[in-house]
Amino acid sequence: MKGFKPSAPLLLLLPAIIVLAAVVVLPLILSLYSSFTPFRLTRPETFFVFVGFRNYLSILSNADFWWAFGRTVLLLTIALNLEMLLGLGLAMLVEKATRGQRILRTLMMFPMMFSPILVGFQFKFMFNDNIGLVNNALQSLGITQDAIPWLIEGHLAFIAISIAEIWSSTSIFAILILAGLLAMPKEPIEAARVDGCTPWQTFRYVTWPFVMPFAYIAMTIRSLDVARAYDIVKIMTDGGPAGRTELLWTLVGRTAYSDARMGLANAMAYFSILLSIGFTVYFYNKLAAARAQIGAEW
Repeated sequence: MKGFKPSAPLLLLLPAIIVLAAVVVLPLILSLYSSFTPFRLTRPETFFVFVGFRNYLSILSNADFWWAFGRTVLLLTIALNLEMLLGLGLAMLVEKATRGQRILRTLMMFPMMFSPILVGFQFKFMFNDNIGLVNNALQSLGITQDAIPWLIEGHLAFIAISIAEIWSSTSIFAILILAGLLAMPKEPIEAARVDGCTPWQTFRYVTWPFVMPFAYIAMTIRSLDVARAYDIVKIMTDGGPAGRTELLWTLVGRTAYSDARMGLANAMAYFSILLSIGFTVYFYNKLAAARAQIGAEW
């Protein structure tokens, strides 16, 4: 090391590297190691007992984990598809606006300003079976006479959580798709009209292929968000009733802190990370294919 002289950029970056290593890398290494141990918060000595892949094998036979896994995939499927459709509709409406487009774009970003915890409290109040806005509106309109137990019945609670997720994040799709619509050249659309294409044909074969990469970027971002959904579910139902709305990360949190089984919880967490990576790779492949299609057609 006598002749080693660190460069100025390395010396300047060294404090940031040390902080990142202490805050990010070291906890990741410790959590990965603990997933191979029977570590319990109530028994610190178990952190040093290595059991290999026993936690990962127990996950495969854990019914609660697979139910949570299925609900997470279901929520991801419902949320992504509805957010894309609603975001596409909003983006096209705003793009057609001739006046006040800046104000509309600002209003469209409004749900993104709320933290997930605040959204959870907001929708928990709205879906309250006694004083909630939703039940009061339904009863005032004569649609139902009795209060609907939105957060007490399993299927209804899952619907309420899905609505909260969709409301809070549709604007991500709308903003990115609107960026694609505003960047799109107008000549192909005018050529399609001259050729006698209907509005649907123009959208299907001209507009949609161009904005598709923007939609896949939004899907990639949101797939990571939904796959690790925790705050809204924790506030609205805490995984209840009877675990009917338990998702992967709420199950991880309950296993780690309520049951004190930190080793098993970390194994579940790394298994969930693999799910997120899988969806990310899938959408990136779709994004690459969409870009290649645009390059070939445009």
